[in-house]
Amino acid sequence: MNAQCRRAIRASFVLALLATTLAQPNAAHAAQPSAPTHQRAVDQYNINKARLAIAGYDPVSYFPEGGSKPAKGDPKLEHIDRGVTYRFASRKNLDLFKSNPDKFIPAHGGWCSWAMAENGSKVEIDPKSFLIVDGRLFLFYKDILNDTRAKFQKNLAPNIARADAAWMRLSGEAPFDANAAPTLQSRLEDTKRRFDAQAPEQMKTTFEDGISSVATSGITQSALNAGARAPDFTLSDHAGNPVRLSDLLKQGPVVLTWYRGGWCPYCNIQLRAYQDALPDITSLGARLVAISPELPDNSLTTREKNALEFTVLSDTGSTVARAYGLSYKVPDAVADAFKGMIDLPTINGDDSWELPLAATYVISPDGTIAYAFLSADYRERAEPQAIIDALRNTK
Repeated sequence: MNAQCRRAIRASFVLALLATTLAQPNAAHAAQPSAPTHQRAVDQYNINKARLAIAGYDPVSYFPEGGSKPAKGDPKLEHIDRGVTYRFASRKNLDLFKSNPDKFIPAHGGWCSWAMAENGSKVEIDPKSFLIVDGRLFLFYKDILNDTRAKFQKNLAPNIARADAAWMRLSGEAPFDANAAPTLQSRLEDTKRRFDAQAPEQMKTTFEDGISSVATSGITQSALNAGARAPDFTLSDHAGNPVRLSDLLKQGPVVLTWYRGGWCPYCNIQLRAYQDALPDITSLGARLVAISPELPDNSLTTREKNALEFTVLSDTGSTVARAYGLSYKVPDAVADAFKGMIDLPTINGDDSWELPLAATYVISPDGTIAYAFLSADYRERAEPQAIIDALRNTK
């Protein structure tokens, strides 16, 4: 097969993925707004000094989709969620957890649910003693003489209610609703799964290697983070009008979020989720601004196709992304894979092959970065609820 044929196949595949991704979220998107990833009282959790939960057992393994049998997690497959480390027995389970962490995190901070129901006490558990009830994971203490799971089951519904009430008093955490709408990250993970199911192996390997290359470059460590001063800038919006950050900050806090372009399925899902959250953001006196290296005409297209009501700015040449330490050069192998699928230099108006990290900042009116989300993996984005929580704490 010659190079022209390979490029044609790559192009048809990506166009199909884009069409599926852009069409599919619209119906679901209108029906169910993005659900929050809840704040967690991790200082009350049953974790060791290394902040490892469930003694290293895989939380997904307890559930039907993970095999319904407790399994030790692999130290090479770790994920930190809100300050707590979880391990997983497989990459599939790790991806499932990342798509909806609240679904898999044990009830009552991972302490014995029977003891929590009895007197609100924190009692260690046997990771192999558990129940799944209404989509929630309950763990229990067990030894030769005591089987607290059996005691809990004898009066199940009242015991769950008593344990939930005790945990709420102790931690402030409400019980997880298994029927809640999906998080932004779960939507992004769904797109990743569709891509992995359909993409040629070589393409998947190229993109995974590209993500790893960016992650190991040190860019997420050197980019501006919380506490830093946000550089001022002026960029053109979708209509060609100049927008200055310092002028926006005079009106209140500003949420700055970078996206790669309207050609990126993950970016469109993110932008639509942020549009859903826009009323909550603006009710806190904040302005939401999205930035990409696209030309203004392409930014306008992105804004229109996603029905966005917030400001979209064009950072052609990635000048502002560089000032924030967010711009990286697309790895050569990824750039080669892009060719024939998308004409990035034409979309962005230059041949630098630079893209921004998946980054979102909340900037206080005084110009200080109050919240920062940075990821070298373009399939990860800041949850709307995390942004809203940050705004509530921004002065």
